[in-house]
Amino acid sequence: MALLWAVNLCAISASTLTYIYLSYYVYLQTANLIFSQLILFAPMILPVILVAWIYRLSDWLPPRTLLWTTNLMSLISAWITYQTLPHYTGVAVGGAIIIGTLDALQRVGRIVAIKCYFPGSQIASSVPLTLTAQFIAGGLAGLSMMLLKADMTPDLALKITGILFATAMLAAIMLPASIQSEGAVRATPKLIRALAVTLNDYPPVRLTLLRFLLFVSLFQGFFNVSRVLLPAHVLGLGEAYVGLLQAVNSIAALVGAVLFYQMNKRGFRLLQLPMPVISSLFMIISARAINLETSYAAYFFYIFFFEMAFFKLQADLVRCTPAHAMPLMASVQYAGVYLGMIVSIFLGSLLADAVGLFITSILFAIAYEWADRLIKTK
Repeated sequence: MALLWAVNLCAISASTLTYIYLSYYVYLQTANLIFSQLILFAPMILPVILVAWIYRLSDWLPPRTLLWTTNLMSLISAWITYQTLPHYTGVAVGGAIIIGTLDALQRVGRIVAIKCYFPGSQIASSVPLTLTAQFIAGGLAGLSMMLLKADMTPDLALKITGILFATAMLAAIMLPASIQSEGAVRATPKLIRALAVTLNDYPPVRLTLLRFLLFVSLFQGFFNVSRVLLPAHVLGLGEAYVGLLQAVNSIAALVGAVLFYQMNKRGFRLLQLPMPVISSLFMIISARAINLETSYAAYFFYIFFFEMAFFKLQADLVRCTPAHAMPLMASVQYAGVYLGMIVSIFLGSLLADAVGLFITSILFAIAYEWADRLIKTK
Protein backbone atom coordinates (compact mmCIF):
# COMPACT_ATOMS: atom_id res chain seq x y z
CA MET A 1 0.00 0.00 0.00
CA ALA A 2 2.88 2.38 0.77
CA LEU A 3 4.28 2.06 -2.75
CA LEU A 4 0.91 2.70 -4.39
CA TRP A 5 0.38 5.68 -2.07
CA ALA A 6 3.80 7.06 -3.07
CA VAL A 7 2.98 6.69 -6.76
CA ASN A 8 -0.27 8.62 -6.22
CA LEU A 9 1.34 11.37 -4.15
CA CYS A 10 4.25 12.08 -6.48
CA ALA A 11 2.37 11.72 -9.78
CA ILE A 12 -0.63 13.83 -8.75
CA SER A 13 1.62 16.49 -7.18
CA ALA A 14 3.62 16.75 -10.40
CA SER A 15 0.54 16.86 -12.62
CA THR A 16 -1.30 19.40 -10.44
CA LEU A 17 1.75 21.65 -10.20
CA THR A 18 2.11 21.46 -13.98
CA TYR A 19 -1.50 22.53 -14.60
CA ILE A 20 -1.32 25.39 -12.10
CA TYR A 21 2.06 26.68 -13.22
CA LEU A 22 1.40 26.45 -16.96
CA SER A 23 -1.93 28.23 -16.54
CA TYR A 24 -0.29 30.92 -14.41
CA TYR A 25 2.66 31.30 -16.81
CA VAL A 26 0.39 31.62 -19.85
CA TYR A 27 -1.74 34.23 -18.12
CA LEU A 28 1.34 36.27 -17.20
CA GLN A 29 2.68 36.13 -20.74
CA THR A 30 -0.56 36.68 -22.66
CA ALA A 31 -3.09 38.15 -20.19
CA ASN A 32 -5.55 35.81 -21.96
CA LEU A 33 -7.86 34.28 -19.35
CA ILE A 34 -9.52 31.84 -21.76
CA PHE A 35 -6.13 30.61 -22.96
CA SER A 36 -4.97 29.97 -19.40
CA GLN A 37 -8.24 28.32 -18.36
CA LEU A 38 -8.00 25.91 -21.30
CA ILE A 39 -5.03 24.29 -19.58
CA LEU A 40 -7.09 23.62 -16.46
CA PHE A 41 -9.91 22.05 -18.48
CA ALA A 42 -7.65 19.66 -20.43
CA PRO A 43 -7.64 16.90 -17.76
CA MET A 44 -11.46 16.78 -17.78
CA ILE A 45 -12.13 16.94 -21.51
CA LEU A 46 -9.73 14.33 -22.87
CA PRO A 47 -10.83 11.38 -20.69
CA VAL A 48 -14.27 11.78 -22.25
CA ILE A 49 -12.96 11.87 -25.82
CA LEU A 50 -10.39 9.10 -25.36
CA VAL A 51 -12.35 6.83 -23.03
CA ALA A 52 -12.24 3.88 -25.46
CA TRP A 53 -8.45 4.10 -25.80
CA ILE A 54 -7.98 4.52 -22.05
CA TYR A 55 -10.14 1.44 -21.50
CA ARG A 56 -8.15 -0.62 -24.01
CA LEU A 57 -4.79 0.32 -22.52
CA SER A 58 -5.87 -0.22 -18.92
CA ASP A 59 -7.33 -3.60 -19.84
CA TRP A 60 -4.29 -4.69 -21.84
CA LEU A 61 -1.49 -3.48 -19.54
CA PRO A 62 -1.10 -4.69 -15.93
CA PRO A 63 -1.30 -1.87 -13.32
CA ARG A 64 2.43 -1.88 -12.61
CA THR A 65 3.36 -1.51 -16.27
CA LEU A 66 0.66 1.09 -16.85
CA LEU A 67 1.79 3.24 -13.93
CA TRP A 68 5.53 3.25 -14.54
CA THR A 69 5.23 3.83 -18.30
CA THR A 70 2.78 6.72 -17.92
CA ASN A 71 5.06 8.38 -15.37
CA LEU A 72 8.03 7.95 -17.70
CA MET A 73 6.06 9.47 -20.58
CA SER A 74 4.90 12.30 -18.30
CA LEU A 75 8.53 12.99 -17.35
CA ILE A 76 9.53 13.20 -21.01
CA SER A 77 6.52 15.39 -21.84
CA ALA A 78 7.29 17.74 -18.95
CA TRP A 79 10.91 18.06 -20.06
CA ILE A 80 9.93 18.96 -23.63
CA THR A 81 7.22 21.36 -22.45
CA TYR A 82 9.30 23.30 -19.94
CA GLN A 83 12.35 23.47 -22.22
CA THR A 84 10.24 24.92 -25.03
CA LEU A 85 8.02 27.18 -22.89
CA PRO A 86 10.31 30.27 -22.72
CA HIS A 87 10.56 30.26 -26.51
CA TYR A 88 6.98 29.39 -27.44
CA THR A 89 4.18 29.93 -24.93
CA GLY A 90 1.67 27.94 -26.98
CA VAL A 91 3.47 24.70 -26.09
CA ALA A 92 1.83 24.99 -22.66
CA VAL A 93 -1.50 23.87 -24.10
CA GLY A 94 0.00 20.85 -25.84
CA GLY A 95 1.99 19.89 -22.76
CA ALA A 96 -1.05 20.18 -20.50
CA ILE A 97 -3.12 18.09 -22.91
CA ILE A 98 -0.54 15.30 -23.10
CA ILE A 99 0.20 15.24 -19.36
CA GLY A 100 -3.53 15.51 -18.66
CA THR A 101 -4.20 12.47 -20.84
CA LEU A 102 -1.46 10.48 -19.10
CA ASP A 103 -2.82 11.64 -15.74
CA ALA A 104 -6.28 10.33 -16.66
CA LEU A 105 -4.78 7.00 -17.68
CA GLN A 106 -2.97 6.83 -14.34
CA ARG A 107 -6.17 7.54 -12.43
CA VAL A 108 -7.78 4.54 -14.07
CA GLY A 109 -4.67 2.46 -13.38
CA ARG A 110 -4.81 3.32 -9.67
CA ILE A 111 -8.39 2.07 -9.33
CA VAL A 112 -7.51 -1.11 -11.23
CA ALA A 113 -4.47 -1.55 -8.96
CA ILE A 114 -6.65 -1.38 -5.83
CA LYS A 115 -8.83 -4.17 -7.24
CA CYS A 116 -5.75 -6.23 -8.13
CA TYR A 117 -3.72 -5.80 -4.95
CA PHE A 118 -6.37 -5.82 -2.18
CA PRO A 119 -8.94 -8.50 -1.27
CA GLY A 120 -12.62 -7.58 -1.19
CA SER A 121 -12.67 -7.28 2.59
CA GLN A 122 -9.96 -4.59 2.49
CA ILE A 123 -11.29 -2.49 -0.39
CA ALA A 124 -13.46 -0.21 1.77
CA SER A 125 -10.42 0.80 3.83
CA SER A 126 -7.80 0.74 1.07
CA VAL A 127 -9.70 3.11 -1.25
CA PRO A 128 -9.62 6.16 1.07
CA LEU A 129 -6.17 5.43 2.47
CA THR A 130 -4.67 5.04 -1.00
CA LEU A 131 -6.41 8.08 -2.46
CA THR A 132 -5.57 10.43 0.44
CA ALA A 133 -2.42 11.11 -1.54
CA GLN A 134 -4.39 13.20 -4.03
CA PHE A 135 -5.62 15.58 -1.29
CA ILE A 136 -2.11 16.04 0.05
CA ALA A 137 -0.78 16.39 -3.50
CA GLY A 138 -3.15 19.22 -4.30
CA GLY A 139 -2.11 21.04 -1.15
CA LEU A 140 1.59 20.53 -1.87
CA ALA A 141 1.23 21.84 -5.42
CA GLY A 142 -0.61 24.92 -4.21
CA LEU A 143 1.89 25.47 -1.39
CA SER A 144 4.79 25.26 -3.83
CA MET A 145 3.23 27.97 -5.97
CA MET A 146 2.56 30.17 -2.92
CA LEU A 147 6.08 29.86 -1.48
CA LEU A 148 8.00 30.00 -4.76
CA LYS A 149 5.70 32.22 -6.80
CA ALA A 150 8.30 34.94 -7.37
CA ASP A 151 11.13 32.46 -8.03
CA MET A 152 9.17 29.83 -9.95
CA THR A 153 10.64 29.64 -13.44
CA PRO A 154 10.17 26.97 -16.13
CA ASP A 155 13.56 25.52 -15.14
CA LEU A 156 12.62 25.26 -11.46
CA ALA A 157 9.18 23.85 -12.31
CA LEU A 158 10.90 21.25 -14.50
CA LYS A 159 13.24 20.22 -11.67
CA ILE A 160 10.36 19.80 -9.20
CA THR A 161 8.02 17.94 -11.56
CA GLY A 162 10.89 15.88 -12.95
CA ILE A 163 11.89 14.62 -9.51
CA LEU A 164 8.26 13.84 -8.67
CA PHE A 165 7.54 11.96 -11.91
CA ALA A 166 10.82 10.03 -11.61
CA THR A 167 10.04 9.05 -8.00
CA ALA A 168 6.54 7.93 -9.01
CA MET A 169 8.01 5.85 -11.82
CA LEU A 170 10.52 4.13 -9.51
CA ALA A 171 7.83 3.43 -6.90
CA ALA A 172 5.59 1.95 -9.63
CA ILE A 173 8.38 -0.32 -10.86
CA MET A 174 8.69 -1.69 -7.31
CA LEU A 175 5.01 -2.65 -7.15
CA PRO A 176 4.37 -6.41 -7.10
CA ALA A 177 3.24 -8.14 -10.26
CA SER A 178 -0.52 -8.57 -10.56
CA ILE A 179 -2.33 -11.80 -11.41
CA GLN A 180 -2.31 -10.80 -15.07
CA SER A 181 1.14 -11.56 -16.47
CA GLU A 182 3.27 -8.59 -17.44
CA GLY A 183 3.58 -9.67 -21.07
CA ALA A 184 0.04 -10.87 -21.60
CA VAL A 185 -1.94 -9.67 -24.58
CA ARG A 186 -5.71 -10.05 -24.26
CA ALA A 187 -8.53 -9.43 -26.68
CA THR A 188 -10.34 -6.36 -25.39
CA PRO A 189 -14.02 -6.13 -26.40
CA LYS A 190 -15.49 -2.91 -27.76
CA LEU A 191 -16.25 -0.42 -25.02
CA ILE A 192 -19.95 0.07 -25.69
CA ARG A 193 -20.59 -3.65 -26.07
CA ALA A 194 -18.54 -4.53 -22.97
CA LEU A 195 -20.32 -1.85 -20.94
CA ALA A 196 -23.77 -3.01 -22.03
CA VAL A 197 -22.98 -6.63 -21.18
CA THR A 198 -21.47 -5.78 -17.78
CA LEU A 199 -24.34 -3.50 -16.73
CA ASN A 200 -26.89 -6.07 -17.86
CA ASP A 201 -25.18 -9.02 -16.17
CA TYR A 202 -24.38 -7.21 -12.91
CA PRO A 203 -27.33 -5.05 -11.73
CA PRO A 204 -25.52 -3.91 -8.53
CA VAL A 205 -22.73 -2.50 -10.72
CA ARG A 206 -25.27 -0.63 -12.84
CA LEU A 207 -27.00 0.90 -9.81
CA THR A 208 -23.78 1.87 -8.04
CA LEU A 209 -22.20 3.34 -11.17
CA LEU A 210 -25.23 5.51 -11.94
CA ARG A 211 -25.45 6.77 -8.35
CA PHE A 212 -21.70 7.46 -8.31
CA LEU A 213 -21.80 9.44 -11.57
CA LEU A 214 -24.82 11.45 -10.44
CA PHE A 215 -23.43 12.28 -7.01
CA VAL A 216 -19.90 13.25 -8.02
CA SER A 217 -21.01 15.19 -11.11
CA LEU A 218 -23.40 17.42 -9.17
CA PHE A 219 -21.54 17.86 -5.88
CA GLN A 220 -18.05 18.16 -7.36
CA GLY A 221 -19.49 20.39 -10.07
CA PHE A 222 -20.93 22.74 -7.46
CA PHE A 223 -17.55 22.77 -5.71
CA ASN A 224 -15.87 24.01 -8.90
CA VAL A 225 -18.55 26.68 -9.34
CA SER A 226 -18.37 27.90 -5.74
CA ARG A 227 -14.71 27.67 -4.72
CA VAL A 228 -13.90 31.08 -6.21
CA LEU A 229 -17.40 32.55 -6.55
CA LEU A 230 -18.30 32.10 -2.87
CA PRO A 231 -15.37 33.99 -1.30
CA ALA A 232 -14.72 36.50 -4.09
CA HIS A 233 -18.23 37.37 -5.29
CA VAL A 234 -20.76 36.32 -2.66
CA LEU A 235 -18.71 37.25 0.43
CA GLY A 236 -16.74 39.98 -1.33
CA LEU A 237 -13.37 38.82 0.03
CA GLY A 238 -9.87 39.03 -1.42
CA GLU A 239 -7.49 36.47 -2.94
CA ALA A 240 -6.22 35.32 0.47
CA TYR A 241 -9.70 34.06 1.36
CA VAL A 242 -9.98 32.23 -1.95
CA GLY A 243 -6.81 30.40 -0.94
CA LEU A 244 -8.19 29.84 2.55
CA LEU A 245 -11.26 28.13 1.12
CA GLN A 246 -9.00 25.79 -0.88
CA ALA A 247 -7.23 24.93 2.39
CA VAL A 248 -10.57 24.30 4.09
CA ASN A 249 -11.50 21.96 1.23
CA SER A 250 -8.22 20.02 1.40
CA ILE A 251 -8.36 19.60 5.18
CA ALA A 252 -12.01 18.50 5.12
CA ALA A 253 -11.29 15.95 2.38
CA LEU A 254 -8.27 14.55 4.21
CA VAL A 255 -10.11 14.32 7.54
CA GLY A 256 -13.03 12.59 5.81
CA ALA A 257 -10.74 10.06 4.16
CA VAL A 258 -8.89 9.19 7.37
CA LEU A 259 -12.12 8.91 9.38
CA PHE A 260 -13.71 6.71 6.71
CA TYR A 261 -10.71 4.41 6.89
CA GLN A 262 -10.78 4.21 10.69
CA MET A 263 -14.55 3.60 10.80
CA ASN A 264 -14.36 0.74 8.30
CA LYS A 265 -11.39 -0.73 10.10
CA ARG A 266 -13.35 -0.79 13.37
CA GLY A 267 -16.65 -1.87 11.81
CA PHE A 268 -18.66 1.25 12.71
CA ARG A 269 -21.99 1.72 10.93
CA LEU A 270 -22.19 5.50 10.91
CA LEU A 271 -21.90 5.27 7.12
CA GLN A 272 -25.53 4.13 6.98
CA LEU A 273 -26.48 7.78 7.50
CA PRO A 274 -27.62 9.66 4.35
CA MET A 275 -24.26 11.34 3.71
CA PRO A 276 -25.31 13.03 0.43
CA VAL A 277 -28.32 14.62 2.14
CA ILE A 278 -26.20 15.92 5.01
CA SER A 279 -23.60 17.20 2.55
CA SER A 280 -26.26 19.03 0.52
CA LEU A 281 -27.62 20.73 3.65
CA PHE A 282 -24.21 22.12 4.53
CA MET A 283 -23.70 23.06 0.87
CA ILE A 284 -26.84 25.21 1.03
CA ILE A 285 -25.85 26.75 4.38
CA SER A 286 -22.41 27.68 3.05
CA ALA A 287 -23.93 29.29 -0.06
CA ARG A 288 -26.35 31.29 2.11
CA ALA A 289 -23.23 33.20 3.25
CA ILE A 290 -24.56 34.57 6.55
CA ASN A 291 -21.00 35.51 7.49
CA LEU A 292 -17.45 34.34 6.88
CA GLU A 293 -17.23 32.00 9.88
CA THR A 294 -20.57 30.28 9.27
CA SER A 295 -20.00 29.95 5.54
CA TYR A 296 -16.52 28.48 5.80
CA ALA A 297 -17.47 26.14 8.65
CA ALA A 298 -20.45 24.88 6.62
CA TYR A 299 -18.21 24.46 3.58
CA PHE A 300 -15.89 22.28 5.64
CA PHE A 301 -18.75 19.91 6.53
CA TYR A 302 -20.10 20.04 2.96
CA ILE A 303 -16.78 18.69 1.68
CA PHE A 304 -16.32 16.35 4.67
CA PHE A 305 -19.63 14.55 4.14
CA PHE A 306 -19.13 14.66 0.38
CA GLU A 307 -15.88 12.72 0.81
CA MET A 308 -17.52 10.22 3.14
CA ALA A 309 -20.23 9.54 0.58
CA PHE A 310 -17.71 9.53 -2.27
CA PHE A 311 -15.52 6.89 -0.65
CA LYS A 312 -18.55 4.77 0.23
CA LEU A 313 -19.77 4.79 -3.38
CA GLN A 314 -16.25 4.30 -4.78
CA ALA A 315 -15.57 1.36 -2.48
CA ASP A 316 -18.97 -0.17 -3.33
CA LEU A 317 -18.27 0.17 -7.06
CA VAL A 318 -14.83 -1.44 -6.80
CA ARG A 319 -16.15 -4.21 -4.55
CA CYS A 320 -19.13 -5.22 -6.70
CA THR A 321 -17.32 -4.98 -10.05
CA PRO A 322 -15.81 -8.30 -11.22
CA ALA A 323 -12.03 -8.17 -11.65
CA HIS A 324 -12.14 -8.64 -15.43
CA ALA A 325 -14.42 -5.59 -15.80
CA MET A 326 -12.48 -3.23 -13.50
CA PRO A 327 -10.54 -1.48 -16.31
CA LEU A 328 -13.85 -0.88 -18.09
CA MET A 329 -15.58 0.50 -14.99
CA ALA A 330 -12.66 2.72 -14.02
CA SER A 331 -12.45 4.19 -17.54
CA VAL A 332 -16.20 4.78 -17.78
CA GLN A 333 -16.31 6.14 -14.24
CA TYR A 334 -13.78 8.89 -14.92
CA ALA A 335 -15.13 9.74 -18.36
CA GLY A 336 -18.68 9.93 -17.00
CA VAL A 337 -17.70 12.04 -14.01
CA TYR A 338 -15.71 14.50 -16.12
CA LEU A 339 -18.54 14.83 -18.62
CA GLY A 340 -21.06 15.32 -15.81
CA MET A 341 -18.84 17.89 -14.12
CA ILE A 342 -18.44 19.87 -17.33
CA VAL A 343 -22.24 20.03 -17.69
CA SER A 344 -22.70 20.87 -13.99
CA ILE A 345 -20.06 23.60 -14.06
CA PHE A 346 -21.59 25.15 -17.19
CA LEU A 347 -25.17 25.07 -15.90
CA GLY A 348 -24.14 26.01 -12.37
CA SER A 349 -22.25 29.05 -13.63
CA LEU A 350 -25.26 30.20 -15.64
CA LEU A 351 -27.60 29.66 -12.67
CA ALA A 352 -25.28 31.41 -10.21
CA ASP A 353 -25.11 34.40 -12.51
CA ALA A 354 -28.90 34.48 -12.99
CA VAL A 355 -30.31 33.60 -9.54
CA GLY A 356 -27.30 33.59 -7.19
CA LEU A 357 -25.23 30.86 -5.56
CA PHE A 358 -27.74 30.20 -2.76
CA ILE A 359 -30.63 29.33 -5.11
CA THR A 360 -28.22 27.37 -7.30
CA SER A 361 -27.22 25.21 -4.32
CA ILE A 362 -30.89 24.48 -3.57
CA LEU A 363 -31.55 23.53 -7.20
CA PHE A 364 -28.51 21.24 -7.23
CA ALA A 365 -29.67 19.51 -4.02
CA ILE A 366 -33.20 19.04 -5.39
CA ALA A 367 -31.88 17.73 -8.70
CA TYR A 368 -29.72 15.18 -6.89
CA GLU A 369 -32.54 13.90 -4.66
CA TRP A 370 -34.96 13.59 -7.56
CA ALA A 371 -32.49 11.84 -9.86
CA ASP A 372 -31.18 9.52 -7.14
CA ARG A 373 -34.68 8.34 -6.28
CA LEU A 374 -35.40 7.82 -9.99
CA ILE A 375 -32.27 5.66 -10.32
CA LYS A 376 -33.22 3.54 -7.29
CA THR A 377 -36.65 2.77 -8.74
CA LYS A 378 -35.27 1.55 -12.07
